[in-house]
Amino acid sequence: MSEAQELLKNLNSNDLAEKKKSIFKIGDLKVKEAIPTLIQLLETDSDSVVRNSAARALGKIADPDQFDTILEALDKALEDPDSYVKANACWSLGKLKDKRAIPSLMKMVDPNQRSYAMVGDPKAQSNTKENEASAKLKEEGIKFSDIIVSAIKAIGNIKDPAGVPALIKGLEDEADGDVRCASAIALGKIGDGSAVLPLIERLKMDKYWYVRRDVAKALAKLKDPRAGPELAKKTNDMYDEVREHSVKALLAIGKPVSNILFKLYLADPKNLKLKKFVTTQLTRDEILQILENLVKNEKNESKRKIYQNYLDKIETQT
Repeated sequence: MSEAQELLKNLNSNDLAEKKKSIFKIGDLKVKEAIPTLIQLLETDSDSVVRNSAARALGKIADPDQFDTILEALDKALEDPDSYVKANACWSLGKLKDKRAIPSLMKMVDPNQRSYAMVGDPKAQSNTKENEASAKLKEEGIKFSDIIVSAIKAIGNIKDPAGVPALIKGLEDEADGDVRCASAIALGKIGDGSAVLPLIERLKMDKYWYVRRDVAKALAKLKDPRAGPELAKKTNDMYDEVREHSVKALLAIGKPVSNILFKLYLADPKNLKLKKFVTTQLTRDEILQILENLVKNEKNESKRKIYQNYLDKIETQT
């Protein structure tokens, strides 16, 4: 008997540990013949870990010839009472990358999919949902946004602009920074221009540095010059990673924000990436024009003198 045949046999085993181990290995080995049984387990098995493992294995196998059947089963699994089954069904839908999953995934980007538990009481996770949790539980408990985050990541992997409204909704989720981070990264993957202004607003006001960092990463993907002014402000953020990724985003946007990049270069001439941009992407005439504008518009006298001196230096060069 081959290994695959042995694993298929174990799916019907009364030994629960053996069944779970076999499901995991079947997913890794992409045993297509197991798909009907995995779907049956996902729909009917009383053990939540078995259902959870089956949902994930279906995403790993992702047999194109059985997409319709797998998609239908995973879609149904989004109604499973167990949060881990739901989260892994979202993960697997993201692996399938089928646009038909978008409407169901969008429904999962919902605060009511969040649950709470007090420290030392993990069982409460499946019982205390967002709309049932007390103010005390929300403030003092542990948040579980696994379903929401998994759905957001799946939408990002599918890269269908139809999912953008749900991601913008996630970007505005004030209860959990992880949800906002996942939304920003997914919006960057999709690259739809309608996300630019919401991302700029989030960059402007989010209290968590890691959210600002991931928003900057998303804006680097979108390369929209409208983000330039706010990214420029974040090059002075108190956190290194926010500053670093804000500069990277500006460099990704490139020449449309050349005035901002040139100012950053003047402030930090030892920065090799900024220096490379100035020396390889800007002509002498463009630099002169930027400096003339800086001198004209700068209100700080000391900075204006610096710009003027640099302008005079460039003008005297042949």
